[in-house]
Amino acid sequence: MERKSRALASFQTSLTDSEFRADHLKLCVLWYDEVLIQTIGQTEDHFYEGLVAQEPDARATIKRLSDVIVPLKKRVDHDLIDRDLRDPHGYPRWGAMHEHYDYPDPQTAEQYAHNRLLRSIEEECGVPRLEGWAVEQAEGRARVATDAVQLWAKVNAEVPCTLQANKDEKLAMGAAHEFATKVALSPLLLFETVVPSLSSVPWREIVTIQRDGRLTSLRNKIREALQAGSQDLNAAVAQFKELEASATEAAIENGRPRVKKIAIESALSNIPGLPVNPYSIFAAIRDTAAAQQRSNELGWFYMLRDIRRSAKQ
Repeated sequence: MERKSRALASFQTSLTDSEFRADHLKLCVLWYDEVLIQTIGQTEDHFYEGLVAQEPDARATIKRLSDVIVPLKKRVDHDLIDRDLRDPHGYPRWGAMHEHYDYPDPQTAEQYAHNRLLRSIEEECGVPRLEGWAVEQAEGRARVATDAVQLWAKVNAEVPCTLQANKDEKLAMGAAHEFATKVALSPLLLFETVVPSLSSVPWREIVTIQRDGRLTSLRNKIREALQAGSQDLNAAVAQFKELEASATEAAIENGRPRVKKIAIESALSNIPGLPVNPYSIFAAIRDTAAAQQRSNELGWFYMLRDIRRSAKQ
């Protein structure tokens, strides 16, 4: 049995990032078999209702959506999720007046990432050092991001998944790994590049697209372009455009009218005196097989067009 592809969204990202819920989460639903959501102190019904409350027939959409967006607690042991909540971390304070708030000599990837996030927040605020209440806010923000990366590492060991990180979580993960090895480019990034924003597409339509068999062929074509582009996003985009151009040409060629051929086949199919015309049967079988072959070859192309059309409506 083929292993399911899964994404993970932290509590911070899934419940407080409205842009993620309005757009990127829809991409994830179309790309992954399951999207795991960390819902601390929240029921899954509350989360689903927050997504589709303003849409018609919301209950039916929620029922179908719950097959794809799954609470993390349904896939891993509760203790794995709750462990950090029971063992709160302290924050570093050192110096004559306890004025320093970073780790002076980071011993772990978590501590190193924590420091990197603090530097980033200082730059964001345009100050060399934070003071007062701003320090506590920055510490909390850095801790939430590093905790999300740690959670992902633990979950990924049990249930392989890809973290759908926000800005802080991306920085924390990058700092923790320090790009010691080249991280493989996620095909979702190319998918996000070739598909327009889905923020205006209703969730009921997202669920319908997610269940369309042609979506698998589109995913495979995305991966093919990424591999051909040697894991470089710009090269992969260029490769995908070439695949689209070839598919467009093939679709146009398939639709080209062939008047002479149609006239001959029409004559052969209407020979009088035969109870069953063998050529009509042959032509029907041949046309069905040809249509199936075109569907196999161009299904991804038409799926992409349908998604783009939905996004523009």
